[in-house]
Amino acid sequence: MKTANMITLAHKHVGNNAVTELNARWSLLDAVEAQNGKQDGIARRLALRSLAYSVGIFHPDYQSASE
Repeated sequence: MKTANMITLAHKHVGNNAVTELNARWSLLDAVEAQNGKQDGIARRLALRSLAYSVGIFHPDYQSASE
């Protein structure tokens, strides 16, 4: 999956978990900043972290983004 698609997916789910929403939002913000700074690898890891906070690592969207 492309980095832009991972960030879009993280945007979709960022508010799913009230307990970890702040962490998901910070990770997503950092992912967007890294992508804008042409740091693709860092942006991908941060988008995945945001997804992990918002939906968990066993969610199908996390699994497809991590492949």
